[in-house]
Amino acid sequence: MDRSKAPTGAASGTVKLTGGTNEMSVKMNAFNPVEVTRDTLRGFVEGEGFVSIEPEHFTKKIDAGLNRWIKIQDYGSNLSGMRATQPVDAPSTTPGKDSSCLEYQMYLFSTGAVEVATITSPTLNFEPGRGLRVAVSFDDEPPQVITLVSAGYKAQNGNQDWEKVVSDNARTVHSPHTLANPGYHTLKYWMVDPGVVLQKIVVDCGGVIPSYLGPPESYHVGAKAVSPSGN
Repeated sequence: MDRSKAPTGAASGTVKLTGGTNEMSVKMNAFNPVEVTRDTLRGFVEGEGFVSIEPEHFTKKIDAGLNRWIKIQDYGSNLSGMRATQPVDAPSTTPGKDSSCLEYQMYLFSTGAVEVATITSPTLNFEPGRGLRVAVSFDDEPPQVITLVSAGYKAQNGNQDWEKVVSDNARTVHSPHTLANPGYHTLKYWMVDPGVVLQKIVVDCGGVIPSYLGPPESYHVGAKAVSPSGN
């Protein structure tokens, strides 16, 4: 296909397939944006109504002392995992104060309500009196603190939630967000409690089709930035 000949914006048409005496027409849709191109893109780009991200492909990683995100290579169902880690006796961190952060830059064509699916490993509330939480935000909005596992959670026989996340080796939580304008946005993941392992991130702008492993990673440009720790 000659991409240079595609009409700008959204377009639709048909492709005719012929084999012997048989003929079939297949409908197809195309989207050739003018706002951003393969040459000008920085970070991820929305396609088919979503952005799917492998967590190690961050745009920027900000450590806060010994509070940091580190990569676990070849972990989970995808490329790798990013684990929130800190000293064993350290307290929970506060986003924007002493919390480490992963940033993902992306270009979105959609506006309004979007939903972020955070897919993590099925870690337990191993610290007495403390659950497992992470915070999510877009751009400069206040971080939303999301509880993955409550402080009183009990992984005992008959706990169907625990049985499911163990069989899937994944726990999925969702956070709602509202974006006023199309264009570049930065998705931020803030560490709150240690032990959280990010396996996949999906920004659903209305196009995600349910599947077991989620959509494949979206097109992106640019190498990840390496933090001073080198992890």
